[in-house]
Amino acid sequence: MRVLTDLERQNELFLTEKGVRFVMVLMTENILSHHIFDATKSVDKFLKEEGIHDFSMQQNGEKKYIDAHLLTFKEEKVIHSSVYKATKRGDKRMWFGAEIIPVTSPDDICLMVSKEGTLYILNMSHIDLLLCFNTGISNPIKIFLKELLSK
Repeated sequence: MRVLTDLERQNELFLTEKGVRFVMVLMTENILSHHIFDATKSVDKFLKEEGIHDFSMQQNGEKKYIDAHLLTFKEEKVIHSSVYKATKRGDKRMWFGAEIIPVTSPDDICLMVSKEGTLYILNMSHIDLLLCFNTGISNPIKIFLKELLSK
């Protein structure tokens, strides 16, 4: 993982102070061009503990799809993320879906957050979560955070 930018640190601090559990994924050029990334131990643990997906219940070579929500300031899109367990060694892999490409550049960091067992994805490199949360303008991120924090 690279050093976080000021905005990314601010977003991390905001979520941490609010008690929001999340996982960060560095979206490299390789990940964006190959449409897959390794589900690290932290990703695997997050998905399992949040009731989203359990890789231990998946067969090697099997690909499954998870409905997820991609959040930007302007819209919320339901997307189909995939989880895959490699055939030979059972390496765990994931992909958010093609919809992530227009809102992500190489070296951006995307957040995985869960609400009631549903996966939400946000690009923390380009979104000021504090501003979205505090603005008087209704937006998908504000609505999501308000609902998440009211539980």
